[in-house]
Amino acid sequence: MITRFANLFPASSVSNSIWNTRGPSAFSGFSGRMLILALLFIATPEPARAWWEHTLITRAALENMDLSRTVKVESLEGFLKAEGPALAAELEKMEREFQAIPAYPPLPEALRFDPNAEDIRNAFLRAIRVNPETRLLSYVQYVPGTQPANCRPLDYRKITFLKEVDYLKDVPFCSVNAGTMLPARDVIVSGSDEPDYGHDISLFEDNDSDSGNQYKFGIQPFGNPALEYSSQAPFHMGFYHESAVIYAFAGFLKRTFAQFRALQYLRLAQFAFRTGHDYWGYRFLGWGLHYVQDLTMPYHATVMPSSSSAGMIWINLLNTVGVTGPQASAVQLLSNRHLALENFQRNLMLHGYREAFNSPDDGRRNDLKDWPAFEAISDTSRDKDYDFNAPGYIRNIIAGEAAQAAPEIDLLLEEFLPESIAHDPDHIYEGVEENENMYRILLEDGKAKELTEILLPLFQSAGIHTRNYIRMSQKQ
Repeated sequence: MITRFANLFPASSVSNSIWNTRGPSAFSGFSGRMLILALLFIATPEPARAWWEHTLITRAALENMDLSRTVKVESLEGFLKAEGPALAAELEKMEREFQAIPAYPPLPEALRFDPNAEDIRNAFLRAIRVNPETRLLSYVQYVPGTQPANCRPLDYRKITFLKEVDYLKDVPFCSVNAGTMLPARDVIVSGSDEPDYGHDISLFEDNDSDSGNQYKFGIQPFGNPALEYSSQAPFHMGFYHESAVIYAFAGFLKRTFAQFRALQYLRLAQFAFRTGHDYWGYRFLGWGLHYVQDLTMPYHATVMPSSSSAGMIWINLLNTVGVTGPQASAVQLLSNRHLALENFQRNLMLHGYREAFNSPDDGRRNDLKDWPAFEAISDTSRDKDYDFNAPGYIRNIIAGEAAQAAPEIDLLLEEFLPESIAHDPDHIYEGVEENENMYRILLEDGKAKELTEILLPLFQSAGIHTRNYIRMSQKQ
């Protein structure tokens, strides 16, 4: 079973012959939209994460990269004021490049960056179309056991304007001042979780926000626009590899923006490095990594991995004649498996870090031989199997292999998860409470070790693409 799963991650490009079709199909209609909208409730759980706590993935992925150099913390305003005119020109260049991204909505003229704006921070956030309420404080987000003794704790509720963030209450946040010297690795690791703290909230026209009306991303393509976290989902997913039939029924599925965000922050990082603002170079890289890692998560790279196109359409036909049970059941079970995988990954890695790092003063590491997930993510042996400079690397290779692996992963989770979660559509799994800790549940059932081994290729893929994205920033 492990070998069969590993073969789902070939180091080759996925064909893009149909994925670059622009605009909604002439066949898009109400019935197709109702089908996919219902199915997409699986993709927008509260909150709509892919991997849970990206810092846990990123810290492991960077274990064997030389990122020990230190960089000086700089405020966003300092960076913007120093490079305003040059940054404005760079953003114009980026906008021209983004026109080649399928379904990309052009930046409105009124949002173009004005380096002479009175509120230069707000002008920049609007120019890159990020929620202007985003906090962007200076801090380091550590994995368990690695925060230094001189940490100045930062209340987790201060890093975001979002309301439902109690899941962060045990995450170590340490405040830092401008001028502080930090390891580059800490900057990237911390940045990789930031987009989940509000960057992409309420950016659509039906989200009842000023930015939603001004940014021109259109109507939210799927999910519930009234729910806070749901509005970020289209930015953290990449449905680039659905069948032509699905696209014909639901052309709006092309409106997912993870590729755009990953490329946007890559270009900003390259600009920051070129102009001597290394702190922001690494922080922008962390932001972009978030979306790259999202695309390695199978449930964020395909709509409904357990059903064929024909099966999805059949479920919809039943629904249109009043037989709603099959559709509701399919949606709930897939949501359960999606959230259970996130929960398992997070708690597996939290347990591993707590076991591995035994000194809060220096982050000294114990023997990691009994932590195969960390070793898989940090393994660099296959990094060169991928040409990260190839056109379409993010869209075709990263998202493509995750979409290809999704049906197999979904079947594996059906087998390993508790019966009530995997097969009972009346059971709603949210993965928030301690009694829903999937790693602990499967550990008690004697299944955690085997499931971890089966998921190792998925973890390795996340590590490979994390490192290669960082290498992409070195190409100017």
